[in-house]
Amino acid sequence: MMDSKLFQVSKEFHVVYDNVVGLERSAPVTINGMQVGKVSDIKLINAQGDGVLVSFSIENDFEFSKSSVIKIYSSGFIGGNNLAVLPNPNDPILAQSGDTLVGELESGMIDGLIEKFTPIEKSLLVTLTKVDSVLSDLDQVLDQATKRHLRKSMADLSSTMEQLNQTSTSLNTLVEHNESHLNGTFENLGRTASNMAQITDSIAAINSATMLNDLSETMNALKQITATMAAGEGTLGALIYDRELYQNLENVTSDAQKLLEDIKAQPKRYVHFSLFGAKDKSSQQNDR
Repeated sequence: MMDSKLFQVSKEFHVVYDNVVGLERSAPVTINGMQVGKVSDIKLINAQGDGVLVSFSIENDFEFSKSSVIKIYSSGFIGGNNLAVLPNPNDPILAQSGDTLVGELESGMIDGLIEKFTPIEKSLLVTLTKVDSVLSDLDQVLDQATKRHLRKSMADLSSTMEQLNQTSTSLNTLVEHNESHLNGTFENLGRTASNMAQITDSIAAINSATMLNDLSETMNALKQITATMAAGEGTLGALIYDRELYQNLENVTSDAQKLLEDIKAQPKRYVHFSLFGAKDKSSQQNDR
């Protein structure tokens, strides 16, 4: 036999509350602690907020009197409130789908809600008082001149950010338009660095031992020449250490200097010159 529950349709009821104290859609509806339905809709009765209309559905198996009370109660979980159907066994008239039933709140729910919000309210009032004090002190510190300067600084900062944005855009455009040139430049730098590395390796590969050996031989040869000169050997050595030869050269030089000076002073003594030729001494004597 096919189960008849497949063809059962849930029944919907309505309740009006002044305050639903955080009741939400899909909240459970219970009878004697057992869930028999759920809240299907919550909305204001009118734009003035004169009340809240709560709609809930019940499975068709459960029946209760029309005078039953629908109570909002706390489930014990954080932020969770449920609906409980409190049947009136003395009323033979059963509630029908679509009926609006009587609603009430669990005793102390509003007071408990106020108690929960009281610390928050106090903390909020203290915070607002501090904020007001800070704003008052800030207003006293910021005189009109300071406020003008602050507004100007903000305007300058805004202008600077705009210029920075323009500069960034221009830079992006420059890089985009010269991307190929920049890539070529970086490639050239890479090749230059490679060439420098090769030159460095070549310099490092020079046979420094050979260079030092040649330098040592040169120094030895220079040392021998110096020793030979110091010993008075050879012409240069003789000139340096032969005092008599040096004195003779000095005397010759001095005599040559005196001769030149005498030639300059009395050139006729050394030079005989005549346009018509020189006369012999006998002719000169006859002429006398």
